Amino acid sequence: MNIGIIFGGDSHESEVSKNSGLAISQACKSLGYQTTNYLLETNSIDNEINSLKKHDFVFIALHGTFGEDGALQKILEQNNIKYNGSDQFASKKCFNKSFCKEIAINDGIITPDFYVVESNICNDNIGFSSSKYVIKPNSQGSSVGFKVIDNYEKINEAIDNALDFDSKVLIEEYVGGAEITVPILGDEVLPVIEIIPKKGFYDYSSKYTKGMSEYVCPADIGTKLTSEIKDTAQRIHQLLGCEVYSRVDFKIYNDEVFFLEINTLPGMTETSLFPMSANKHGYSFKDLIDKIIKLSQKK
Repeated sequence: MNIGIIFGGDSHESEVSKNSGLAISQACKSLGYQTTNYLLETNSIDNEINSLKKHDFVFIALHGTFGEDGALQKILEQNNIKYNGSDQFASKKCFNKSFCKEIAINDGIITPDFYVVESNICNDNIGFSSSKYVIKPNSQGSSVGFKVIDNYEKINEAIDNALDFDSKVLIEEYVGGAEITVPILGDEVLPVIEIIPKKGFYDYSSKYTKGMSEYVCPADIGTKLTSEIKDTAQRIHQLLGCEVYSRVDFKIYNDEVFFLEINTLPGMTETSLFPMSANKHGYSFKDLIDKIIKLSQKK
């Protein structure tokens, strides 16, 4: 099989994407696939589209805008090019954090209270019970533009920071407790991971600086909570129309599960969370990439 791998791009997550793309490329080569790497400098495949059409399959390893928001998926679908993961519609929905949360709430799933703003505001009646706030772009990944503040006077500064990355900003009530992520692969819910950031918050540096976070896989949260959080992750995956694989993020506070967001193209370096969980389940990194390709071809 002849596979093209798309990575890089012009999003704030291009460096992460390069790492994912190169790891996927190496795995595909070791599986015996003919591989061609497409390192994008911009969020466009206009120059590559004729070449991409010659491949049996295209593996999207982009993160952030263009890759995860459904834009690239739409172009590939219009050109009858098979690719990994969710379609354009599910990708677009999942990239919009507030929209995902609304869908979850309508189905009885608990999520932290939130507001969406499009400008710098100062509203003392924001109405959260917590005195801490999570401020983040409504449509970004990898904790780009993410801040936790414990002083309302800092909220406008945090909103300004997030507005550098997106036109809409999510103001979310801070929920303490354990950071949990749940990978889904096909019909399987893989081992749950607890994330323990050393500086308290799982921001960009905690994710991508070696030694800044610890990981417990499978998470030591008890049988009942493990079962509940796996069921909820699978429910969200299905509610949003996701296909093949995703990774769903939660907080657990006082034995209550709070849905945060879902990732349709989670990081795929050999040290990323999804491969870590898959490895506990018995899949090598190479096995995981092969399974994603084969499941994606069937969709």
